[in-house]
Amino acid sequence: MTFTGKIRIYLILIALLPPLTVMAVIYFSSMQQVENSTYQNAYNDLNILIRLYETYEGDLRSKAEQYAVSSPMQKAVLLVKAGRLNEVKLAEKPVELDFMEIIDGTGKVLASSHRPGLTGNIVQDCFAGVRRPVYGFMETLEYDLNGRHAALVYLYPLDNNLLMYCGKYINENLLNVLGAVRTAEFTVLFKAGADSSQVDLGGMNKNELYEKDGRIYAILAGGGESGYYLISEYSGGGGAIVIASILKATGAVAAVSILAAIFLGIFITGRAKREIDNLVTATGRVAQGDFSTPVMAYEEGEFSQLADSISEMMIKLKRLQRELATTEKIAAWKSIGQKIAHEVKNPLTPIALSVDDLRRSYIEKLPDFEKTLMECTTTVREEVRRLTRLLDQFVSFARMNAPTISEVKAGQFIDSITALYQRNIERGQLRMVNKSRRQYFQFDPEAIKQVFLNTIKNSFESGPDIKVTITISDTVEGLEILIEDDGPGFAAHILERRFEPYLSGKKDGSGLGLIICQRIIHDHGGVIDIYNRPEGGAGVNIKIPFENGQNTNN
Repeated sequence: MTFTGKIRIYLILIALLPPLTVMAVIYFSSMQQVENSTYQNAYNDLNILIRLYETYEGDLRSKAEQYAVSSPMQKAVLLVKAGRLNEVKLAEKPVELDFMEIIDGTGKVLASSHRPGLTGNIVQDCFAGVRRPVYGFMETLEYDLNGRHAALVYLYPLDNNLLMYCGKYINENLLNVLGAVRTAEFTVLFKAGADSSQVDLGGMNKNELYEKDGRIYAILAGGGESGYYLISEYSGGGGAIVIASILKATGAVAAVSILAAIFLGIFITGRAKREIDNLVTATGRVAQGDFSTPVMAYEEGEFSQLADSISEMMIKLKRLQRELATTEKIAAWKSIGQKIAHEVKNPLTPIALSVDDLRRSYIEKLPDFEKTLMECTTTVREEVRRLTRLLDQFVSFARMNAPTISEVKAGQFIDSITALYQRNIERGQLRMVNKSRRQYFQFDPEAIKQVFLNTIKNSFESGPDIKVTITISDTVEGLEILIEDDGPGFAAHILERRFEPYLSGKKDGSGLGLIICQRIIHDHGGVIDIYNRPEGGAGVNIKIPFENGQNTNN
């Protein structure tokens, strides 16, 4: 991952962690309190609802008792006792009552206010048999033309064997009154039918709180043999809602913070990346040896200071490069001068000895003077020739000019090399393999040809029956030339002190051949190296950058 990418992630984390921490603290510290508060609130609500329901029962009993002693009811009782049931009229019941009947001790309906179909029948199945109606309240199911109703019934004695059976339906009116007083939801569930499966009421007692699936319930009325349940469900107040609202608001803040962090991170890292790319480009130019172009930052600040520091470093490096080049040249020429002095002394010694022998033979009139003259002059001639060759190579090295780069056809250049060694190629001593896809090379053809000639000559002179293989190919760095042979390879001291002037593994070698090759390749911006092959033999690796050539596709 890039540095700018890490910065963006860090900014997002910085924006995300605080709101998430706040949300976690709010949630874990408050939820338990909310649960306790919710249960306590539900308990308080249940107690209030129980008292309200008791008040509801008290109102029902009061209305029933008032009507029981009223004139219409007294008249109806007298008519019933006289056996004149067809004359009984109960239509004038109080509006607070939903139903009212006169029953006997067996539960048989003798007269009804608005349910004439019940006359002559047992008002409740529970009264059938030996069970008799008991004074007081009952929770039952009642039926009329509108269907089934959950009801609260009140039984009131009228005479020795007569009772008033009256009550009210537990309907929407009652539920609305209860819901308006407390924050609870009410549902009437019948024991038989589709509604009975909404809540599992097994083991639940009346007027007790139960928690199922995170919700709190209570049976406010019904149960037992009543045939229905009046269920109250408690929301627990607004604590959970408030916490949920806080969490939502905190989440919204977190989302906004993340978006702001993303945009801020893109903005900041974009500007930083532009500055960094600018500095990377500048350091790349420095790595390639370009110390002339100053580094400029886009904005003031730390990057501007860094750019100024790099520019100052480039100026110092340029100055140091010039000083180092001068020092290297002085050291190189000093070394070459020492080598030349040493190499010149070697032929001068046999020349001096030969001159002394010739002079002594002439003065002493030795009989074999002519023989001595021929031997001495031959020695002098060979050493002078050796000295001349040494000086000629030095002059050639000293006079080397910068290469003249030109566009050369690849095939034409390779043919010019193979033409010089046609006989060796025919004998199998030299093999040329061109793997490059380049149609043109851009270099000094005469200088590069001299590199080929020097390295091939060194290979052939390293021993008898030497076979040389030349391979030209393209690499990532540029054009690569491998010149390998199967000879004895380079001596250890040659590899250790490679490209040192006047260091040669041959008896009469000048030690300048590889130095000249290195100078030529270096002037082309390339590199050259020597090595010994693992399977035996010597090798020369030459690489010339691609800018000195043209690709096949161009």
